[in-house]
Amino acid sequence: MHHFKWRKALIILLACMLCFLLISLIIVRVFAGNSLTLKGTLAMVTYSGLPIPGWYKDFVLNVDRSYVGLPELSLDPDDRPDMLSLYEQTVYGKTPSDGFETAFEVISQAEAFNGKAEQQTVRITVFNGHDSFSADMLVLFPKDADNHGFFIGETFSPNSEALKNTEWPYEFILDNGYGVATMCYRDWAEDNAATFRGGVLRLFDDSSLSAYSAWAFGISRGTDYLLTLPNVDANRIASAGHSRLARVSLWASACDGRIALATGSCGGGLLRSPVMSRITSSGSSNHWFTPAYLDYENRDSELPVDMHTLYALTAGRHLFISIGENDLASDPVSMFDALQLAKTVWRDGYKTEVIPDCSYFDLPPDTPVMSEGVGVIIHSGGHEMNLTDWKAYLAYMDEYVS
Repeated sequence: MHHFKWRKALIILLACMLCFLLISLIIVRVFAGNSLTLKGTLAMVTYSGLPIPGWYKDFVLNVDRSYVGLPELSLDPDDRPDMLSLYEQTVYGKTPSDGFETAFEVISQAEAFNGKAEQQTVRITVFNGHDSFSADMLVLFPKDADNHGFFIGETFSPNSEALKNTEWPYEFILDNGYGVATMCYRDWAEDNAATFRGGVLRLFDDSSLSAYSAWAFGISRGTDYLLTLPNVDANRIASAGHSRLARVSLWASACDGRIALATGSCGGGLLRSPVMSRITSSGSSNHWFTPAYLDYENRDSELPVDMHTLYALTAGRHLFISIGENDLASDPVSMFDALQLAKTVWRDGYKTEVIPDCSYFDLPPDTPVMSEGVGVIIHSGGHEMNLTDWKAYLAYMDEYVS
């Protein structure tokens, strides 16, 4: 009798899991359109946070890793402007750098974390002579630290809820002697294809600009403010972000040389990986890209750049990438492969120490690998930016960014 009950319970559990999987697959297909292969769709299901069986992970990640058509990176630092221009033209569009002025207003100021830190809300206003746009930034800096470094980035949470955001452990960062500044990315541009141009982009008459242009622009304007503060070390500004905001962090660093360290958590791998999204006009996130990006629909292998290009645009400064061990949707293998490809620009172009040659499968989880040029950690768990990542970011800043 007991065996029958256990068998019945197991059947019900398996049926529930199957239903969940099918519903997840349907939701992913509706959201992603035709941008995902079968394995890409199966990878996206892992966003649910459910435990992933080893066989499932092996099945999803066991794909052709030849990355057809992957462009070679120039190792000559003099070619960097051309590489940046090519990325602007084909992926995110330019991040505006002129034709505007910026003003700052501290609209609130108070102590935070039992008096350990000063907290400000700063209103950043951008105007072009005809129109203006404002967004607020949360700024915290340690009271007892002089000439401290800063981490800046964008979050998915509004500023009013930011301190509850586990992806940014504000108090932990402050306790390690660093300041932290964050903004809600939607305050600069809505994450919506129909409305994203109604934010800061309305100040610029340029149809090639994307939502990523606006979000990276926000980080640069926040950096403008930080560099007005007397106790900020201008040589120790780091950008950070998670998921799509990891790519915003990387893109902001590519466009703004004042950012000494670019970090990114679970930002996704090489476009040419069969696990990653394909270029398609039917997707729901096309506003992230410049319109020319869609010219490569059905011919992804002809795109003249890829994720390793974005990494390499920080060469000459510092890069640290965080990879989720079970974040199949970001394709951890090609994230690591992209870093191995990009590091050659630091090593051969800038004569900078880099991490050893190895594969994703050679690295134990939760163990940072660091060098003067680049660093990486594979954290336990999935699609998240967690305390393990932040410990690695801070250790890297302490060791290499001075």
